[in-house]
Amino acid sequence: MPAPDRSGADAVAGLDISPPSRLSVGKGTAFAVAGYCYHPRERTRSLWIEVGSSRQRVERFRLARQDVYERLDEADPARGHAYRSGFAALLDLGPVGEERPVELTAVLTLEGGREARASLGSLVAEPAVAPPPEAAAARFSDALGSRVAICMATYNPPGSLLKRQLDSLRSQTHSNWVCLISDDGSDPDSLAILESEIRGDSRFVLSPGRTRLGFYRNFERAVSMAPTDAAFVTLCDQDDSWHPEKLERLVAAIGDAQLVYSDARLVSPAGELVSPSYWTTRRNNYTNYGSLLLANSVTGAASLFRRDLLDDALPFPPRIAKAFHDHWLAVVAMSRGRLAYVDAPLYDYVQHDTAVIGHSEANKRPRPVRTHLMERLRRPTGGSRRVYYYNWYQQLLFAEVLRLRCWDRMTPAKRRTLRRLLSADRSVSALSWLLGRRSRRLWGHDETLDRELLYAYALVRRRAVSTWTLGRSKPNRLLPRDHSVPSPPD
Repeated sequence: MPAPDRSGADAVAGLDISPPSRLSVGKGTAFAVAGYCYHPRERTRSLWIEVGSSRQRVERFRLARQDVYERLDEADPARGHAYRSGFAALLDLGPVGEERPVELTAVLTLEGGREARASLGSLVAEPAVAPPPEAAAARFSDALGSRVAICMATYNPPGSLLKRQLDSLRSQTHSNWVCLISDDGSDPDSLAILESEIRGDSRFVLSPGRTRLGFYRNFERAVSMAPTDAAFVTLCDQDDSWHPEKLERLVAAIGDAQLVYSDARLVSPAGELVSPSYWTTRRNNYTNYGSLLLANSVTGAASLFRRDLLDDALPFPPRIAKAFHDHWLAVVAMSRGRLAYVDAPLYDYVQHDTAVIGHSEANKRPRPVRTHLMERLRRPTGGSRRVYYYNWYQQLLFAEVLRLRCWDRMTPAKRRTLRRLLSADRSVSALSWLLGRRSRRLWGHDETLDRELLYAYALVRRRAVSTWTLGRSKPNRLLPRDHSVPSPPD
């Protein structure tokens, strides 16, 4: 945690969760911040944060920060104001015409009415994600059929699996495609293998990355390479194997949907069958908007979507916790329209230890309520602060960027669902809606992996700690008394 900054300002502030130093905006984006802010001598009524020239109110303010309190000397009179100085907020950033710096400033409204200010740093806002220069080399042939951009993200691809995957692309019955490969800083030997496997085939365009981005940003870079004259875009992993009819069947099945996806066979790296279907324990979902917001059911490598979806999807929202590119693309698609599903496995999904997320993680059985309650009794905090500041705020980030970019094309029912999610931390009725969704399991709807309970407990605990510490200037010895920002999840 950064040390309090008292230089040049009469308010004290620091950030534990900061925005990225550079942020692509597109049609509008949001970012999360969390930290502390207080005046060392006066009580405060409200907190605002200026994002450039836009002043935005912080609703989650006066959170208990025992860590800030304990870092001050017992004789320091500022200690009484420091205890309930925590805050967390989502901040919006509108479109920009050119790259420019944006200053972040905390503005405290004091009880006497005057304002106190403290700098929270700055970021550089840029208009959009710039595709790498290699993307300009992508050219479709004059073949008949819809033009499909296959966007592949690679990082140290296993040679034999990579060759099998590339051969499966070449064997597609739908032939009008190009494959854009964004490599995320593979070592020289792996990159050399990749280059040799595509050499001489103009349908493949490789863009080696200069810095390591991680899978989320590397897939963002990959889809930014999709040519504007493509009709559809599909994602591709480096180690799976597509069935010959995969592209043809997805293109035929999309109809008026924004995105279509299929089932998958699960196989070992050696190609041995693990399961004939991805959906072994968890229910598939491509119709319920609230469930898709809470837990993804669309695997990126199984999907194909309209090229103009990227007008709203790019740039991806900031990533502060476990955010996945395929989840983001799926919720953008469902915000704009409907999803379609092909109930047949159209590719082999390789399960191995190096996968970012696999079948077993995405198909965990929901635990009984009694198990949840017993765990909370044994471990009262149970990591709920980490869930609140990282998992929950990542969820809110997705929802807020959807509101900024897709609101005018959403149905009233979807807008209502999005409003409930965004207000669950301040509205009892919205929190009740979130918790009440778990009853859907009685009808076999277990597609959310119990995210409702995970988030509801974190929100209830935040609300309880705020109530228990109301009016206090120092921690209580008995009741939970802290809502400090923990270290990020692994």
